[in-house]
Amino acid sequence: MPEDAVIILKNHDFNWIRIRLFHTPNPSNYGASMDLGYVTALAARVKADGFKFLLDIHYSDTWADPTHQTKPVAWQSLSYSELVTAVYEYTRDVIEYLRTNDAMPDMVQIGNEIRCGMLWPDGNPCGGGGGSWSNLADLINAGIAGVDAGRGSEPMPEIMIHIDRGGNQSSTEWFFDNLLAQGVEFDVIGQSFYPKWHGTLDDLTVNLNFMAANYSQDIIVEETAEYYTSDGATPESQKAFLEELIERVQDTPDGKGRGVCYWEPTWVWGSPVGWEALFEPISGNWQNVNMLMGMEAFDIELYGDITGNGIVNFEDLPGFLEFWLEDNCEETAELDLDGNCVINFHEFSVLAQNWRQEP
Repeated sequence: MPEDAVIILKNHDFNWIRIRLFHTPNPSNYGASMDLGYVTALAARVKADGFKFLLDIHYSDTWADPTHQTKPVAWQSLSYSELVTAVYEYTRDVIEYLRTNDAMPDMVQIGNEIRCGMLWPDGNPCGGGGGSWSNLADLINAGIAGVDAGRGSEPMPEIMIHIDRGGNQSSTEWFFDNLLAQGVEFDVIGQSFYPKWHGTLDDLTVNLNFMAANYSQDIIVEETAEYYTSDGATPESQKAFLEELIERVQDTPDGKGRGVCYWEPTWVWGSPVGWEALFEPISGNWQNVNMLMGMEAFDIELYGDITGNGIVNFEDLPGFLEFWLEDNCEETAELDLDGNCVINFHEFSVLAQNWRQEP
């Protein structure tokens, strides 16, 4: 029986929805048509359904990625100082509009896969066109200031900086060391990690460990996917990859592995951009689709639900507190999130995030 995509995601324990925003998109550009009206309506809906909302601002009229960071047409004739002001005012106005329409983001991504910066050439520190790290920092800081100005009395959304170096420790170090040297302050490192382009899961683990040891920010694998019908892959191997990936992120030292976002979970296999989908059409009919096994990798056991009744509440506390601060690897294995054999405030903070009142 047909089911709404948002409900399917919720039923499989997705708890964040990432929505991309383009400045003035061309509706004929498939997959890049999300203007502010579209984003506002969808964000208000997913927040009402209990999801957290991550806003991905592309600062472009079309896809922004490591090889394309094209300024919006409306900004192409601006001087550098005018561009910085435009980033601030646009971001401020976007956040204010979302806030006043019950769609306030919980996290904001300043640019998309900005390994070589954004808003080229001004914000490109990789060489050519007069860009620099200082320019990139100015543009990012203008976006962050715009978020702050637009939020009104709402809590400041977390700020993410997103690059595409999930399996490349040296490139990650190069980018974030240079950016942080400019004094940019943010909360979350976002990484794209596609095994077809970005290395192995072992490469990802090396980089996760490096980032956890060298940076204060939490880490999210912000984009990932696995083909399921090409290169010998299957729905089963898609699920196995995602289960292993999620486990490795969860095992990031000091609990800094914050989560995993799939890209793009609602596209259908066989569509122009759906090569890594979690759904496939039935008999070629896109109006009727089957969910693939990969979706099942996101089904999680709710941490802290010791009684197994589907809710974390006072009934679970005795079983949790039984091992509080005890150095006991064998007895605490199922509850210990960071491998230190002790149940302490780290585990308690996760339990608190999952806390539910009595139904």
